[in-house]
Amino acid sequence: MTPHPPLRRPPELESGRRSPSVAPAEPSFLSSVLVSLAWVLLGILSLVVGLVALVTVLAMARQAGEARSSLLLWIFALFVTFGIPFALAVWKHWGEAGRIRATMAWLPTLWNASALAVGIMLVPDLVGTALRNTDWIVEGNMGADHNATRTLSALGHRAADVVDPDGEALVQAPSFDTLVDVDHAIELPFNPKGNAIFVDVELEGPTGDRVQRRYLFDTGASFTTITSETAAELGIEVPDDAPTVEFNTASGLRQSRVVYLPSLTLGGVEVGSLLVSVCDACATERTSGLLGLNVMREFVVQMDYQAHEIQLLPRLHEGAPDRAYDIKPVARLALRGRADIMFGRVRWQVEVENRGQVPLQNVTPVVEFTDGPALYGQRIDRIEPGDRALSLVEGPVGESPQGSESRREFTMSIAEAQW
Repeated sequence: MTPHPPLRRPPELESGRRSPSVAPAEPSFLSSVLVSLAWVLLGILSLVVGLVALVTVLAMARQAGEARSSLLLWIFALFVTFGIPFALAVWKHWGEAGRIRATMAWLPTLWNASALAVGIMLVPDLVGTALRNTDWIVEGNMGADHNATRTLSALGHRAADVVDPDGEALVQAPSFDTLVDVDHAIELPFNPKGNAIFVDVELEGPTGDRVQRRYLFDTGASFTTITSETAAELGIEVPDDAPTVEFNTASGLRQSRVVYLPSLTLGGVEVGSLLVSVCDACATERTSGLLGLNVMREFVVQMDYQAHEIQLLPRLHEGAPDRAYDIKPVARLALRGRADIMFGRVRWQVEVENRGQVPLQNVTPVVEFTDGPALYGQRIDRIEPGDRALSLVEGPVGESPQGSESRREFTMSIAEAQW
């Protein structure tokens, strides 16, 4: 047998030296910064998505149960958006605090983004409605006209327009009566060579007193008039601080105080709840006043020139007739807060003051933009004399053509109201 050569130790072992171990390469400073930045951005994204989901769930929960307390709604929304992801992270990594913290940096983002995506695909109308009603979250503490409320409302509507573009329900314009009563038409003869048409009317005061008067049918008068003497006979008080109006007549512009007249009857047709001007100068030896446009608006006027006759067809009303034309002079409108336009939308509180002598009912303000739409406010049920009430006007107005949204020109008025 051939003998094997003796085994020899490696030289490094014989000299007492060991081969050096290979240490892992340390990450560079740049990579450490990028990783830290990524975790920060992921945390911010998780917070933003979570807040959007929180607001949405909170608004949807309120829609489902408005009678429940705000505290319960907040607890429910926080549990759904952040509580469930935290419970899943704890269940998966029980006893490992570091891994739980790392999981919470991304799991709420995935959880809430997925929930929002599913909701948008399955029930976009419910999600859109919830987003359009997020303003209540801060309105209770800060007020309806606070910038925070307006901003949250504008952001919610902007998001809802993406989710459910056709879901916004704006306050619609009031409808007007178009039917007439041909069976009670009033015929007024006139002389084509003359320049005046006289009619007999009956006026009724607040206590039921009635007087008969002869009036001039004046198509140029904005309002019907009475004299101070007639007002006293009817028991109508004319306060010194009564609202005043400038109104047109066939003989020119006049200014006078206005008061409430319960009823005027013309040709057997009663026209109730009118604003009349106390104008002594409007009466003559032949007439006690002017029958103006606020009465004529209650008729369809037809003229038969060959028969020398004017025919008045009474309008038919369903319920109380609209008296916005008469009420405008006694209703003072003012904007509560600044006229800010955010993201092409307005959310304004319009204050309506009743300067008249009787309560106003079913008052609908309107804001008309010179270069944009007309937005109608929420209906005010009742305003007592001397009181004020608020109406919320909101909706899209578009971008300003001049590029400065804060300088849009607009007017405020009454679209519909009754005495």
